[in-house]
Amino acid sequence: MKIRTEQILTFLKIVAWLAFVGYAIKAGAQTVGLVVGVINPEFSEKLYEVNPLFLKLRQYNIQYFVNAMSMLVFLSATTAHIWYMAIRLLSKLNLKTPFSREVAKRLEKIAFEILGLWLVNMVGMTYLKRLEKTTGELLGNFGIGDEFLLVAAIVYIVAQIFKRGIELKEENELTV
Repeated sequence: MKIRTEQILTFLKIVAWLAFVGYAIKAGAQTVGLVVGVINPEFSEKLYEVNPLFLKLRQYNIQYFVNAMSMLVFLSATTAHIWYMAIRLLSKLNLKTPFSREVAKRLEKIAFEILGLWLVNMVGMTYLKRLEKTTGELLGNFGIGDEFLLVAAIVYIVAQIFKRGIELKEENELTV
């Protein structure tokens, strides 16, 4: 049983690394697209991870384009950071004593960062809807939905369960 758990955690660590690298590349490509889009919008159409719908905003006002692309960069970078936090959590997890204050603290931080990601996405979606009304262009969305609120809640609940596990462990140690 222990070997299977260790294998699963190793596999999850690899998945977390792949997700982290993928989102870091995405954030970097979007940053390049933002800078090039400000300098040379015709060339930026050919770049990876530049939303062509957002390039239309540049025709109306360059600030619309900068704001929308900056929001995309922020969301991708934050998602990469969440995956990095998951990597650190998996690296610090000790299967002999999984209920530790450090693990509970890291889980709670991840939950709050996911909640922050969801909140920033909601603000960004509101901004995009306002731009759609202002410009008449259909801009789509950032690709992050309400599921992030659910994930944040689940991770927070798991963090609270870990905290309770730590309390029980400490009570048992005092009783012995």
